[in-house]
Amino acid sequence: MICDNCLEYLPLVNPPLCTVCGRPTKNGTRCALCNSESPLDHGRAWMLFIPPSDKVIHHFKYRRTTRLAHLLGRAMAGMINADHILSQADVIAPIPLFWWKKIHRGYNQSDILSRIISRETGIGHEYMLKRIRNTRTQTRLSENERKKNVSNAFVTFGNIVQDRKILLVDDVLTTGATIRECARVLKEHGATQVYSCVAAITPDKPNTPSRHRQA
Repeated sequence: MICDNCLEYLPLVNPPLCTVCGRPTKNGTRCALCNSESPLDHGRAWMLFIPPSDKVIHHFKYRRTTRLAHLLGRAMAGMINADHILSQADVIAPIPLFWWKKIHRGYNQSDILSRIISRETGIGHEYMLKRIRNTRTQTRLSENERKKNVSNAFVTFGNIVQDRKILLVDDVLTTGATIRECARVLKEHGATQVYSCVAAITPDKPNTPSRHRQA
């Protein structure tokens, strides 16, 4: 789906990283969006959500180019296998879509990624959450609006999260409002640790892209 030449231009995430979400930072401490207390314990991202990777995500998410999941999922799985925290997860769980949105789109991109990652890492794939409100798209919302938009939008399936380390998978992390809300719900229902792995993440400073390959 992507030639080797174009692959070289994908802006991959390199350390130092935010100790919570995995966003690149100057000194490896928490990024500006994770400065407050977060229910998320640890996270990683494969590439920065800036050109040209934003187009890759757009085609995967909205243009039904689901074959891109093989590139994204395998790259994410490689990070998980190499990360001493993420690799200890008990289960991989996709961020759910509201049922109407899934029917309209035809698929849940996070679910597709989760299944590929599960196959590549050997960590089981399960549905841990259900979205009970048809929330607005987060794209044009401010940070506070994003928090309100996803507040109380998720529930768990019974007691299946009890005493488990859960790895949440999604395509993009911007402010992290959705993943933090999911982590909060999971922790409230007994999860011991909640991690995240995303295909792309917005940079701490959008005007300072990194175009170097991951070491």
